Amino acid sequence: MVEAQTRPAKLFNAALEATGGVAVDGLFYVTRPVMSDLLVTPWRQRPWVLSDSRVKSARLLKALNIALNALLLEWTSSKILYSSDKGAARERASLERKSNKRVTKSTDDSLGFFFGKEKSAAAGLLVASLPRSKARVLSLLCFTRDEIMLLHVPQTFRSKYFANVAEIGWRIDRNELEWTRISSRKGTPYMQYGFADGSWMTFITTPVDGQPAFTDLFPHTLTREDPIPPHPDYPAPEPKK
Repeated sequence: MVEAQTRPAKLFNAALEATGGVAVDGLFYVTRPVMSDLLVTPWRQRPWVLSDSRVKSARLLKALNIALNALLLEWTSSKILYSSDKGAARERASLERKSNKRVTKSTDDSLGFFFGKEKSAAAGLLVASLPRSKARVLSLLCFTRDEIMLLHVPQTFRSKYFANVAEIGWRIDRNELEWTRISSRKGTPYMQYGFADGSWMTFITTPVDGQPAFTDLFPHTLTREDPIPPHPDYPAPEPKK
């Protein structure tokens, strides 16, 4: 019982340290959904996080890192397949149309989890959400009055080392978040985050104990029945005659 009380408190304190003492409005566990292989950052291009000496190294994970580093040496030229300049408008229009359609067994759940060009807000979040580390990493989305931050903290069995360091993997002005949308399927709490540049990213999102529910923080969050909002930079192509 004490453990359940302690860990959320440590997460909140770690987030508060990361913000430099700025008040935290909301703190959420976030996990990437299973995505297309074309959206998975090649191993050697993933950001290295939590290298601080205070972070306890996971020996098995360290050995796995070394093995993967050797096995994937030839993959250094691989890249994520972002939305192209030429086809982005058509791709986005298609995802908008399909976003609130009824899910069937044949539906590809990974469709619509991400949209964005290489330099987009969502692209930065996509890469930051799949890091490398000497430790097991727990990722959090932290909201302050002015900013949104993706935080990485050590996830350990021993409370002493749990969340004893917080590292900012990605950050953006909060006013760059234009919409949020519940896209939960099959009981999984998917949440889409739509940015001012027209891009979006999806996370499995749950509040840290003691923190407000997502819809309390963002009461105008769209539902699964609402389509993804259009964006003026990506006008839908005119239908073929």
